[in-house]
Amino acid sequence: MRLARSATLALALALALGSTTCGGPDGDIVWPISGSAKPDADTIAAPFGPRDQSGKYDFHAGTDFPVPEGTKIHAIKAGEIEKVVDWDGKTGPGNWVLIDHGGGEKSAYLHMSKTSVKAGEFVEAGAVLGRSGSVGANSEHLHLNYMVGVQSNGADEAVARNVLELLPHGQMPPLEVTFSDTAVELRVPIQIMTIQTITVAGAGESRTLDYAGVLAMGNPDRDDPSQSGLTVAVTDADDGRFTLTLAVQAPSFIPTQVIVTDIDGESSTYQP
Repeated sequence: MRLARSATLALALALALGSTTCGGPDGDIVWPISGSAKPDADTIAAPFGPRDQSGKYDFHAGTDFPVPEGTKIHAIKAGEIEKVVDWDGKTGPGNWVLIDHGGGEKSAYLHMSKTSVKAGEFVEAGAVLGRSGSVGANSEHLHLNYMVGVQSNGADEAVARNVLELLPHGQMPPLEVTFSDTAVELRVPIQIMTIQTITVAGAGESRTLDYAGVLAMGNPDRDDPSQSGLTVAVTDADDGRFTLTLAVQAPSFIPTQVIVTDIDGESSTYQP
């Protein structure tokens, strides 16, 4: 596929300058498994946003990190431990910890095998919160939620954000985009997935999938694959990427352009 001129220039500039990073100085923001402030320090198994969950469409409000049970889990940013929840042995996210970073910014760490902090404690970035596990889940991993704009006590996935807005990371590579008469397919990287909106356009019309808008709908509405005049489908990950298909609903048009805007507000345009 041909990458539009604006996207090509942006990629060339990024390669010239090196990897981009988010977050504060070293030590202020760290990855949750390694505790490192280096870009892309931990492996991501399931990024924020649309995903295939055991054959069913799901909008993932967090980010999953595959780790063996008993691995240390670190606070990604300094803050006060707002809540430590013990699993009831039945439902829910298992043992988990919620950190209040101030100003409505919070992070939550789910499916832990055990916790080692108490509510009311202040922790620095990199502090050990406990150990990873599979409690309340069907596999060993850490599910991390990052939220901005929480207006009350507790967590609120309606204001969840891509944690790569905070964690140091490289630049998402150009997407592979395939056009058909009714849909577009995007090959999306798992490790550096920084999409915020996707606009499908053609014949003077357009449809936009806005990740923030989907989350604001709340659960379970966010898991409806029909959003904003598009039908969304995800095919399992392969070679570090997954396929995201956006089909135009009636009244349909033939897609001739896709505009992808990332979490930093940078846009790339793709055409047949």
